[in-house]
Amino acid sequence: MKNISYFIFIVFFGFTACNSDESISQESELKTLQEQFEEITNMVEDATCDDPNNWTFTAYGSKACGGPQGFIAYPLTIDTITFLEKIEAYNLAEEQFNRKWGVISDCALVPSPESLMCENGKPVLIYSF
Repeated sequence: MKNISYFIFIVFFGFTACNSDESISQESELKTLQEQFEEITNMVEDATCDDPNNWTFTAYGSKACGGPQGFIAYPLTIDTITFLEKIEAYNLAEEQFNRKWGVISDCALVPSPESLMCENGKPVLIYSF
């Protein structure tokens, strides 16, 4: 029984010793990135897509190998200046996060959409492969 208690102590001490302020800081920065992206998506999620001519799209995010994480559609009826500023800030923050924490990702290129259409009130990005 004493050996098991000693083992549990060693395992617990090992895990807590590895939990440095840097990992908390990394988690905090990741949470901030997630909140930034949620703010971006909240700006467009309630918009109804009836006419694709009133919508466009932009790249978002920054993969560790370079290039965007994906593309997001947005209506031209929102404050597009603020929206695109938030996208730019998010892209820069993710790029800095990746560099700071040595994040790795796949290096696959995300294809750019050709256009978009409206389907059931939601924008759908169209890709040609």
